[in-house]
Amino acid sequence: MEERARERQSRGALEMGRALLAEGRPDASERMLRRGLALDPEDARLERALADALDAQGRPDEAGAARTRADALDPPPPPLPTTASLHDGAGVLVLLLKSEDPDRPASPSRWPETSVAEALARRVAIRLPGATFERADPARVPDALAWLEARGAATVLTLRVDRAWCGFTVKDGRLGVAELRATRGVRGQGRAAPAEPASRHFDVVLEDPQAREDCRAEALARAFETVLGSDAWQTAAPEPSAPGATWRAEAMRSLFPGIGRRVLEALRSGRALLAAGALGEAEIAFARAVEIDPTDPLARSYLEDARRSVGLARELAGDAPASADGASATSVDPQLSAGQRAAAEAALGREEHRREELLAALAVLDEDIHSPSVQVLSTLRPIEVLPRDAFGPNLARERAGDGVAARAAYAPDGSVLARYYFPPGSSRPILREEDTDGDGRPDRWITYRGDARSEIFEDGAGRGRPDLWLSFSDGGSPLDRVQFDRDGDGEPDRVFLYRGGTLHAERRDTDGDGVLDRFDRLDADGRVDVREEDIDGDGEIDVRSLYRGGKLVRREISEPQHVPES
Repeated sequence: MEERARERQSRGALEMGRALLAEGRPDASERMLRRGLALDPEDARLERALADALDAQGRPDEAGAARTRADALDPPPPPLPTTASLHDGAGVLVLLLKSEDPDRPASPSRWPETSVAEALARRVAIRLPGATFERADPARVPDALAWLEARGAATVLTLRVDRAWCGFTVKDGRLGVAELRATRGVRGQGRAAPAEPASRHFDVVLEDPQAREDCRAEALARAFETVLGSDAWQTAAPEPSAPGATWRAEAMRSLFPGIGRRVLEALRSGRALLAAGALGEAEIAFARAVEIDPTDPLARSYLEDARRSVGLARELAGDAPASADGASATSVDPQLSAGQRAAAEAALGREEHRREELLAALAVLDEDIHSPSVQVLSTLRPIEVLPRDAFGPNLARERAGDGVAARAAYAPDGSVLARYYFPPGSSRPILREEDTDGDGRPDRWITYRGDARSEIFEDGAGRGRPDLWLSFSDGGSPLDRVQFDRDGDGEPDRVFLYRGGTLHAERRDTDGDGVLDRFDRLDADGRVDVREEDIDGDGEIDVRSLYRGGKLVRREISEPQHVPES
C-alpha cells in the first residue's frame, strides 16, 4: 500500500473514530481507532483518541496505557514553570484590558469572566512576584496618563483576552485555545523614544490538554509564557526610566487600544454628519475625538476644518446662535441666493486644493461596495508604482493586461490612506491597496469590476501575499466565496461557498497536501446536510455521510476498507 494512501486511511480512521465517540458509540470508536493503529502504529493522535474511547467504556487502566504510548510517541509540552522569571516583578503593573467584543459584559468587575481573570492573575503571581495585577479601561488619553502616574509603575504590561476556549472537533480532537494581545510600555516611551510600545498577538493551541474538563486556565497560562519569552516582554529586567521621566501621551493608544477605537467611532460619526451637511453636529463629534486623544493629528485636522466650514456658513447666513453646549448647530442650506452663492464660491476658492484632498480622503475612508467617484479619483496624486514583484502591482498588471498607473489618497497628516491602480488611459481603478496595520507593508487589496468591488484579498500573516480571499457577486454584493490559505502554499485549504449571501457549502483540505478532499453541503440552519470525503486521495469520493438536523442518519462507503466494524 502506498504511503500516501495509508496516511489518508489512518487519518480517516481517526476522524471516524472521533465521530463515533461523539455519537455515543465508544465500542465502535475503539474498533475503528485500532484499525487505524494497524495502519500506522506510531500515530500518537490515534492512541490519544483510543484512550478517550476506553475511558468512555469505563476501562481506565487500558486508557492510561494508551496515553503512555501516545506520550512516548509524541511527548506533551513540558510542565509550566513554577518559579519566578528572571526578575521579581517589582515596579511592574500588569493590566487586564476589556475585550473589544461588543457582546462582552462592560462592567470591569465582569470582564473577562472570573475564571479567566483568575487564571491570568495566578500565573502573574507565580512568574512575576511583586507585580501588581489590575483591570483597566481608561476612556481617554488624559485619564490613562493620570491613572498610570497615580500608580507610579515604571513598566506596564497590558493584556487583552481575545479568546479562551475548550472544546472538541472531529478533525482535531480535544483542543484548548487561548489568544492574548500584549503590549509592554516603559515610562518615558513614546513617539520621541526609539522603542515606542508595539502590540502583538499570541496564540496557543493545545492538542489533548491535560485538563479533562475546562482547559482554559492551562491554555491561558501557556499563552502568557509566550508573552514573557517574546520581544513584547524582555525577561531580563524592567528597563529603568530616565530621571524625571513621565508617561507619554503617544504611548497610551498602544497600551490601551480601546482609546483608539473610541476616537475612530467619533471620527466616523463626524464624517457622516459632515457628509450630511450637519456642520455643527460634525464639529461636536470631532471635538469629542480630540477630547479623547488631544494628540491625534487626524482628529485635530477634522475639527479645524469643521470649524472653518461652520465659520464660512455663518458668514453666508449671518450670525447663528450657538447650541446649549457651546457648539454651533449650523447646517448648510442648499438653497442659497445668487449673492450668497457667489460669496461661497469666492471663499471656497481660496482653499480649493486643500479641500479637494480632504474630500478625497473622506471618500476613500467611507468607501464600501463602490469605488470613489471619477471626480474624486481625479484629485488623487500620481505616485510611482511599487516594485514589480509586489502582490498588488502584479495583480493590477494581470487584470489590466498591460502596464498600470498609480494614484494615492492622503490623510491630512500626510500619511497614505490607499493606493489605486489604473489601466492606461482609464479613469476607473482596477485595484485598491492598503496598509491596514500601519507597518509600512500593504496587507489588503480590493479589485473592481466596473465601479464595484469584485474581490478582497488580505494578508493576515505578514507574508506579503494574501491568505484570505473574498469574492463578491456582480455589483459588489452579496458575498459568493471565502477562501483561506493558512499554510501559505498558494493553495486554499478551506473554502466557504455562499448562495444569495447565505453560507451553503464548505470545502477543506484536511491533510495539508494542497488538494481539497472534504466537501460539506449545509442546510438552511448552517448545519451539515451532506458530507463527501476522498479518504485515499485518488480523486474519487469514498465516504458519503447524510445528516438530518445536524445528526448523522446514514453513511455510504464505496470500498470495504473504509467500513467500521459493527
